[in-house]
Amino acid sequence: MTPFAKETARLQEGRSAATPTVIAKETRLTGELSGAHGVRVEGAVKGTVVLKAPLEVAAGATVEAEVQATSIRVAGTVIGNITVTDLAELLAGSVVKGDITAPALHVVEGARLEGRVHMQTDRAAGAVPKPHDEPEKPR
Repeated sequence: MTPFAKETARLQEGRSAATPTVIAKETRLTGELSGAHGVRVEGAVKGTVVLKAPLEVAAGATVEAEVQATSIRVAGTVIGNITVTDLAELLAGSVVKGDITAPALHVVEGARLEGRVHMQTDRAAGAVPKPHDEPEKPR
């Protein structure tokens, strides 16, 4: 089950879970976006995104930022490096221009990635790594 499906299941079960914040279409946010609950971007975000929760970039949305989150699902465009502690998903029609650091990556046919991928599995669970961490040297 993906992090997004888990969040949806918690909401449907009536557990105490916050409704994801939505940056609506035709809405532009510039600066730092941070928080402990999920965010869905349908408009545009420019700056820095630091979440202890999932980030979803909807089709037609644009994020120009260094992104740190527990997971990310991209259907729109992300320009900047992405660092997640769980899963990075690139859906058909998505565009990512930047490096991805994640323990798991799911790329659907039709997604475009212009950058490097670093599969990082040795991080402590729940810790959001810094986007510029250097990979550990082999022993």
